[in-house]
Amino acid sequence: MIDHTAAARLNGELDLTARLVLGAGALVAAYLIAAPLGMLLLAAFRGPADLLPFEPGARWTLEHFSAIYSDSALYRRVIPDTLTFVLSSVALTFAIAFTLAWLVERTDLPWRNLWFSLILLPLLVPAVVLAAAWIFLFGPNAGWANVWLRGLFGLQGTGPANIFSMPGLIVCQALASVPFVFLLLGPPLRSMNPALEEASGTSGGSATTTFLRVTLPVLLPGLLAPLILALLITLEQIELPLIIGLPAQINVFSYRIWYELNPSSGLPNYGGAAAVGLPFLAIGMLLLQAYNSAIRRASSYVTVTGKAWHQTRLPLGRWRLPALAFVASYVAAAAVLPALVLIWTGFFGYATPSFDSLAKFSLGAYRALLGNRLFWLGLQNTALVAFLSALIITAIGGILAWIIVRTDFRGRRIVDFVSFMSLGIPSVIAGLGIMLLYLSVPIGVYGTVWILVLAYSYRLAVTTRIARAGLMQIHRELEEASAAAGARWITTQRRIVLPLLLPTLASGFILLFITGVREFTMGLILYSQDNVVLSVLLWRLLESGDSAPAAALSTLIIFAVLPVVFILRRLFAPSAEN
Repeated sequence: MIDHTAAARLNGELDLTARLVLGAGALVAAYLIAAPLGMLLLAAFRGPADLLPFEPGARWTLEHFSAIYSDSALYRRVIPDTLTFVLSSVALTFAIAFTLAWLVERTDLPWRNLWFSLILLPLLVPAVVLAAAWIFLFGPNAGWANVWLRGLFGLQGTGPANIFSMPGLIVCQALASVPFVFLLLGPPLRSMNPALEEASGTSGGSATTTFLRVTLPVLLPGLLAPLILALLITLEQIELPLIIGLPAQINVFSYRIWYELNPSSGLPNYGGAAAVGLPFLAIGMLLLQAYNSAIRRASSYVTVTGKAWHQTRLPLGRWRLPALAFVASYVAAAAVLPALVLIWTGFFGYATPSFDSLAKFSLGAYRALLGNRLFWLGLQNTALVAFLSALIITAIGGILAWIIVRTDFRGRRIVDFVSFMSLGIPSVIAGLGIMLLYLSVPIGVYGTVWILVLAYSYRLAVTTRIARAGLMQIHRELEEASAAAGARWITTQRRIVLPLLLPTLASGFILLFITGVREFTMGLILYSQDNVVLSVLLWRLLESGDSAPAAALSTLIIFAVLPVVFILRRLFAPSAEN
């Protein structure tokens, strides 16, 4: 016989513990996302420029907007540079990523699993590491590739390649972004039923005709979402524009925010940075809505049905060698050559490889790095911040997912929107909002490692979506049976739901931990001597010209993330069948 308390639980009523846990999770999520954005909004309309929003003497004003948006440099340089950088990078990224995904998922390309792992490697490495390697390779004066090309063709002067240019920045950003888009394109290509293509072939359609008139139209809705997400992510990039674009005098939106906070002279202009950031944030939100729309539209083009079908791989035939050359070229440019140049520079210094330079072998760079107090502090901070932020997001995301999936709470759509909104907030905007918030609120976290934990913990969309999908696969009957047996809500979650959901949450935790390790933007904006992380330390070494220690640190980071490649390979790699 079920008592009244159990009956209430069965009817969807929550006990006090459940209300407290769920309410606290929703409030923490709202605080992590809304509080920094609210401070950003305040800062944009409060002045003068050298005061924080709540400092004595601050007043309501539009002077930040008039100063920023009446500046002709914004329309002459910043907007054109941003559009050129973003659109060109995304176009090149998508072309390379789609070709790679098509070859790995839909053809009989040899060694598909090996190529899959190598393609993913740049995804796990901070962009600062890749930038260091590409500068060592394509620096206009002493870059390895340029030295070899000048010797091979008898050229004089600098170049012929120059990484410090708009084409150099575009190519580097595309190479760095390809693995992310490649990973997103894999599922729609892998799950597409080949019956439509086979029917086209049977009707006499050529491979090109079948691709253009059958394959592409079917895949198009599923391709739009990764394309929009690539636009959103490229728009917020600051690593490569700062390291490669700045010497070339390329000025994009994300760098303009950094410049307002770190002017060449005078005090930081917090209000000006916020004024730049608000339209930047609005563009991110619009792209996020477009992404949401593309996801919903893609669901109406499902080609996987309950009928059994066998994934057939297209024979490459005489295109096998060109296909292998294309894949190998990308892997060499994005993973192998950068790793080799960093390893060499760490042991032999910044000199073009030759038999004579072998005598310069030294562990001095590693000794200098390991003897640097900031290295050990950065390693400790990176591990701590990545672990704690991933843990916080996983816990809060799981709670939000339960509210969305399991309750009839009228505001659950708002909860879903708030969590998903974090995906559309560029890191530079989140970092700026966090800075303004904790400069204004005297709780003693600014300049410490704890502000990074709070800053990194705003990415709730990842775990909320993952946990939501996992919860939908756990039937409600299990929780109802537990309630019927008299178990309290917290006991049911701890002993039934959490063990079943744990593998899903663990995959999200790993992804978030990797994101935390490679994060650069927020670490840079919130940097202090006490909260330095490895990616920011690497940038400082590059900026000060310490090439060998920078290469040594980059090499250590690469070897640290290699085991994660094998985890991702087991989770996402294409089947070895066929």
